[in-house]
Amino acid sequence: MARLIDLEPFSSSSEAIRSAAKYILENPSKSISLRAPLTISGCLSLSLIESALVDLGRPYSRRFAPSSIEGSGILIDILDKHDGETEWSQLDEILSIHPTTVRALDGHKGDVRHGRLSPVALAASLMEELSPEGVRSSRLIPFSIAGNWLHDAMDQTYDPVYTFIRDYLQNIGRIIVVPLPEVPDSSVEMLPELDPFLLEGLTLGWKKMDLEDQAKSLSTYFLPLLSLDRPSTPRIEELGWHRILAPDWSRDLASQLHDLSVEWSQEDEVRLFASRTIDGLVRLGRIQ
Repeated sequence: MARLIDLEPFSSSSEAIRSAAKYILENPSKSISLRAPLTISGCLSLSLIESALVDLGRPYSRRFAPSSIEGSGILIDILDKHDGETEWSQLDEILSIHPTTVRALDGHKGDVRHGRLSPVALAASLMEELSPEGVRSSRLIPFSIAGNWLHDAMDQTYDPVYTFIRDYLQNIGRIIVVPLPEVPDSSVEMLPELDPFLLEGLTLGWKKMDLEDQAKSLSTYFLPLLSLDRPSTPRIEELGWHRILAPDWSRDLASQLHDLSVEWSQEDEVRLFASRTIDGLVRLGRIQ
């Protein structure tokens, strides 16, 4: 089965990711240090890599930037500020993961569409290289597109990288893409402009409608959002028609990330909360 690293958007980073993964697997005695920014994207990136290391039974340490890493061993440094190349230095034993702009899709008129490949997606590709069949790794694959969802590119225009990875995950059966009324437990608080009681009625009658009536009903439900600056039209489309569920999830990805963002903004002890979030993701494969 193909992996994320085999996809076109990952081509510019694939050599570094594969080389680092090979070195880690061939040197089981090497200690591994992980460092990422104290952000939600940083937490997700760490969770993905840590899940693979737990599957492998490899010890590791976790740091949030800015911080120094002392001692010898392999460093996986995740950055999320400016575009750059993902690089592996075997001499220094450092893998530096950077977001980067990549070619994602070809338009109908032959135009090339570019987008941002997030550190979360790159961390997911490393996770797959380290532990492709691991229990924890497999559960967290749906979060590989979370970095793109969290980024403000989705609020400005269509994100071809997000769509590319979403469709890939759906095609290989790692996620299910469903309209909002088919989500068992969505977060209605993420769209306060919409009436939750109307959604409840829409959900109850959803299976009785044909496709045309479903389209009209859902479009009418989301109509109040179209006059607002946020969310953007591409994000409204995803929130209405393309909710992402893993086979064992009751809450979709957007709802999980929204609730996490709300809790994050209200926390006084952010580092402690971030560590607990990572631990929960590695243990459960979802955001609690």
